Amino acid sequence: MKRIVAAISLLVLVSGVTAHAQTKSAQPSPEYRVLDAWTGSWIVLGEARDTPSGPVYKTEWSYTGQRILGGFFLEVHHREKFKSTVAEFLEVMGYDPKKKACISHVYGDSGWWEISSMTFINERTCIENGTMYYPDGRTKLWRFTWIFGPDGKSFSVKEEDDKDGTWWTAYEGKGVKSLGK
Repeated sequence: MKRIVAAISLLVLVSGVTAHAQTKSAQPSPEYRVLDAWTGSWIVLGEARDTPSGPVYKTEWSYTGQRILGGFFLEVHHREKFKSTVAEFLEVMGYDPKKKACISHVYGDSGWWEISSMTFINERTCIENGTMYYPDGRTKLWRFTWIFGPDGKSFSVKEEDDKDGTWWTAYEGKGVKSLGK
C-alpha cells in the first residue's frame, strides 16, 4: 500500500512539474505585437490645460516600456513634468485577443489609478478610452487618440476629457522614440 501511495504521489508531482514547464514555454501569438507600439524609451513634448477654459501650459513626459512575463504584458514607467510638479506612474498593459484590444492599468504616485482599453482602427491610429479614479472618490472619463508615424519611432497624441457630456481637448503632444533604445 505504501508503494502505491508513493507511486501516485510521484506521478502527481511529475505531472504538476510537466504542466508548469509547458505553461512556462508558452509564447504570445503574433497578435500581441500590438503592444510593441509602446516599447522602448520615448520623450513626449506637449501642451495641456486643466479645464476647458484654463490656461495652457507646457509638459514633458518620458516613458520606457518593456515586455514582461514571457512577452504577454508590457510594463511602462512614466515620468511627467508640468507646472512645478513631477509625477511618476506605473502602467501594466496586456492584450485581449477576443476583443482585439489592449487593456491598461495605470497607478499614479498621488494615489490615482485608471483603467483603459485601446483599439487600433488602422495600422497607425489607436483610440484609447479610459476612466481615472481619484483618491477622494471622483472619477474622470477620457480618451486618447494616438497616431503613430510610419516608421514606428514617432507619434502624435491628443487627450480629450469629458465634462458634463461634452468632450474638450485637455492635452496634445508629439512623441519621439529615443535613439539607441
